[in-house]
Amino acid sequence: KQWYQRRVAITAGKDQNLAIILQDVADHAQELDGIKMELDDCSYGELHSVTVTHCMKNAASKADYLLILDPLDNNSHPDRFQLLKTSSLLYKDIATAIKGIVKPEAKIVINGYKACLGGMLLRHHGVTSDNISVVVTLDEQRMRAKLAKKLMVMPSDISGITVWGNVPVHHVASTAIGTVRNHEGAITGPGSYNKTVMEAVNEETWEFANVQSRDDRDKKICEMTGRNANMSSALAIYRHIESLVKGSESTTMGCLSTGQYGTKPGCVFGFPVTVTNGVVTVKEVDSIPEKLREIIDLQNEQLRAEKKVALGECDDIEKALNCVEQTAWTILETPQLKKLLDEKEGERKAKEEADKKAADIKAKEEAKRKAEEEALKKAEEEAAAAAAAAAAEEEEEIDYDAD
Repeated sequence: KQWYQRRVAITAGKDQNLAIILQDVADHAQELDGIKMELDDCSYGELHSVTVTHCMKNAASKADYLLILDPLDNNSHPDRFQLLKTSSLLYKDIATAIKGIVKPEAKIVINGYKACLGGMLLRHHGVTSDNISVVVTLDEQRMRAKLAKKLMVMPSDISGITVWGNVPVHHVASTAIGTVRNHEGAITGPGSYNKTVMEAVNEETWEFANVQSRDDRDKKICEMTGRNANMSSALAIYRHIESLVKGSESTTMGCLSTGQYGTKPGCVFGFPVTVTNGVVTVKEVDSIPEKLREIIDLQNEQLRAEKKVALGECDDIEKALNCVEQTAWTILETPQLKKLLDEKEGERKAKEEADKKAADIKAKEEAKRKAEEEALKKAEEEAAAAAAAAAAEEEEEIDYDAD
């Protein structure tokens, strides 16, 4: 199983030294040793040690922060059903290794396309920790960067950008409860004056027309640079863990739901949150737009559907997920999402047609093979019968000559 490296960071607190343990399967030993060399060369003032192991239990047993780098995405598994089923196998392996081993107070942080689902699968497979969180900061960073250019402010002037629900592979972070300061517009005030992003932008669907989804952005960066978006992803992970260590009055991350905003308790869902002494608390917003509430409900249903197919509990998952996506298009009414759905439908029909043709060709080849086998068998039987008849006739002639 060629899972990507799963790193484990061990720390005793925000004012104490850090020990990092890098863990992965033995086949990736050279890669881990290379990462260890890079970390050693950085000479971080707070870094006490870096070690490498191939045993998940050894790595996790003393961890204060357990970082899981989920390698699964649309590139590794273009078929989304196989992606979901493979996710279940991956997180079952991880859960088997760490349950009963990881400290109850340890923070389990997951980064990846199916990280929210991964947190739910860890719980399903026996990891009882309530300290599971998912990194969605990358999408928040990208939205802030785009908004800053649009509004001609610094990214730090924008807050409240939130990822609601699932890791937004095909959609973007939400600006619905975002605020901006230092923005000069029709409504302005001192530097400390905050206005809503919606007021400042004044375009209801601006983000969908101008901000690329994670999947599109990652593909574009890979095409241009020949590598994945490692720099921004690493910074997102750092900012997520920094919030857990130092606290934050306002950020966004995936965490265990207890039913907030109508979500199913126990699901791992993206929310606006605060962090105090390592405890993540979902922020309650007084009022949210009706369209956003519908999207939250959809994300809740999508995560539940994904979990069912990952665990083999739903036979008609394609219909269920397609229904969610079609409803999302109805709510969002964005050409970008409509185009994506049309492309998916075209791909599905093309695959269905290709599979049908392949099955027909296979059936014809199988029929031809059987016909050839039967003809060969018949020819062999006829040849054997002819040989036996010839032998019998020759034996009769010999007997006749002898007489």
